[in-house]
Amino acid sequence: MHAWIFAGLCEKTDLMLYLCKILAASGKRVLLVDGTLQQKYMYSVGEGNHSLRITEFEGFDVACQFVTSAAVEGHLEASGEGIDAYDYIVYDVESSHFASRDLWLQAEIRLWVCDYERYNLERSKGWLEHLLEEQDLPGNLSFQRILINAVDCKLDVQYLWTYLDRGPFEWTAESLVLPWDELIAAVKLENEHHRRIRLGPLSRNYKKSLRRLIEQLTGWEPIQSRKAMKEAERMRA
Repeated sequence: MHAWIFAGLCEKTDLMLYLCKILAASGKRVLLVDGTLQQKYMYSVGEGNHSLRITEFEGFDVACQFVTSAAVEGHLEASGEGIDAYDYIVYDVESSHFASRDLWLQAEIRLWVCDYERYNLERSKGWLEHLLEEQDLPGNLSFQRILINAVDCKLDVQYLWTYLDRGPFEWTAESLVLPWDELIAAVKLENEHHRRIRLGPLSRNYKKSLRRLIEQLTGWEPIQSRKAMKEAERMRA
């Protein structure tokens, strides 16, 4: 079982849904765990039945309305399945107390996701410092960095990352930038309102960035990521 934590204060639900659908399209069993402050995913999945704690959606499962990661694990164990039934557990975390200390330590990959907004960049360091103190985590814990919603402007990526240069944790050398434009925004909104995940209309550049991210996280070869992407585009709920 692979556990990935995507932490960060910016809106990243669309990225999480895209990644999970691509993983599911490759034949993997995937659970996406909603650790956002507003429990955003219940508005993007299902048919408005908010009583369901774990909902099947577009080939993978989504866990909503849980207070902590331990509560998710307890729910799965009570259902007779257990968290090890999944190949990938993907966490979208916005609060420092959602993921347990053991999960932070044992996660295969920890990622910090941010966008270009100064508000989010300024708060990022404080959030991570609070996490270090609250969970009593070691300072050598490593995070990968992703910059999303990248637009064509005069802000240099290296400059943006300087907001985190003296953060409490270690950054791995790998970082990735995902583009953003009006087409990507339109697809996101249409998917949300129709409760679906359509990848086909996304720009070629954005899909290429998604594949690169998948390859970085899974170790897949490009031919494997392209195959999974094409299958995800063909999949119907």
